[in-house]
Amino acid sequence: MRRTPQEIVELVVFGLIALLLGTGVLWLLGAVFGILGTILGWLAALLWGLLSFLVPVALVAGAVVLIVRWAQGKSLPGGTARADTPTVGVAPAPAAAAASAETEASESADAVATAEEAALDRDRAAEATAEGMPPAPPGTPPAVPGSPTDGIDPAPEANADTPEEERRADG
Repeated sequence: MRRTPQEIVELVVFGLIALLLGTGVLWLLGAVFGILGTILGWLAALLWGLLSFLVPVALVAGAVVLIVRWAQGKSLPGGTARADTPTVGVAPAPAAAAASAETEASESADAVATAEEAALDRDRAAEATAEGMPPAPPGTPPAVPGSPTDGIDPAPEANADTPEEERRADG
C-alpha cells in the first residue's frame, strides 16, 4: 500500500501532537507528584519531630510508673509480686462486711421499689390507653379517684372535718 506524501505528513504531524500531549501529561503529573512529595515530606518531618519528643517522654513516664508501682508494693506487669507483700487474699474487715450487707439490703430494697414502680407504670399505661389518652410519663403518681389532677392540694372544705374531729377528740 502506497501512501501519498500528504498522508505521510499527516501521520508525522499527528505523531508529533501525540508526543507533545504525552510530554505535557508527564510534566503535569511530575508537578503534581512534586507538590505531593513536598507536602508528604513536610508531614514526615513534623511526625519525626513529634515522635523524637514524645517517645523519650513516654519512656520516662513509663519508668516513673514502674518505679512508683514497685515502691507501693504492687506487682509489675509481666512479673510477680514482691516477696514481702502478701499474695493470699485477706478476709474483709468487719466494717467492710457490714457495709457489704448494707449494700445488699439497699440493692434488694431498690429492686422492690423498682418492681413497684414498674407495676405502677403498667397500671398508668393501662388506665391511659383505656381512656384513649397517651400513657403518663414514668414517675408521675397514679391516678386516684377524688384527688386533684393539677397537682395542688384539695380544697379546704374537703379537709375541714379532720381538724374538728381532732379538736373533739382532744377536748
